[in-house]
Amino acid sequence: MSDHTLSVLDHVATVTLNRPRRKNALSFPLIDALVPELEALAGRDDVRALVLTGAGGSFCSGADLKENAQAVLAGEEARRAGIAAFHRLLLAVWQIPFPTLAVVDGDAVGFGMDLALACDLRLCSQRARFCHSFSRIALVPDGGSSLTLSRLVGAAKAAELTLLSEFVSGEEAARIGLVNRVLPEDELGAAAADWAARLAAGPPLAHRLAKANWRAGLGVSMEDALARELDAQLTCLGSEDLMTGVSAWMQGTTPVFVGR
Repeated sequence: MSDHTLSVLDHVATVTLNRPRRKNALSFPLIDALVPELEALAGRDDVRALVLTGAGGSFCSGADLKENAQAVLAGEEARRAGIAAFHRLLLAVWQIPFPTLAVVDGDAVGFGMDLALACDLRLCSQRARFCHSFSRIALVPDGGSSLTLSRLVGAAKAAELTLLSEFVSGEEAARIGLVNRVLPEDELGAAAADWAARLAAGPPLAHRLAKANWRAGLGVSMEDALARELDAQLTCLGSEDLMTGVSAWMQGTTPVFVGR
């Protein structure tokens, strides 16, 4: 079974992450397969909207810590290459020139939450949960949220979500502007299909130019944001606190961080 699916119907491309046993956590093989497909979509004139979602009751639980642990332990060069792979995925979503819609049912955690933020629009179910979980294991967010998060929810709320790493319900996500709308689980699919069809039926040239304009209006490029996040994450990946945090996560205990 493939770790993801891609379909194109009526000018709408739908990408579904499909690792339900791992809550659609991102592995390097999945990223390596998905990035070229997203980059190819960006150049297709017959595609006017992208829907990004997850199978099995989860959106994406972020990086697969178990499968990616070897890169963390293999030294800075391997860590840099690992982060670069995740950044290629983030940029492949961010650089899609037509409208993108994240459909979140279940958990969107860590880099998975950042993938949803990289889309233009977000719909979620009432059982959706969002968590910027990086600080739980002594890491910094490295999925572009230094650019996206505060612009959606404001600086104070962005700091709260990042520093406290608490789960946010779908209802709360809609209230603070993290998502556009929250819907009952049994209505999410129909609402997503309706929005995708409306996006695909809209004026493609105007949509592309409008998107380019509001991205330019951010004043900071995603590439610059990711470069800063890379430097910070490499420092964290070499720290004692990281090992403390990961060990506590695996054992279900509370970490005691020392700041080095």
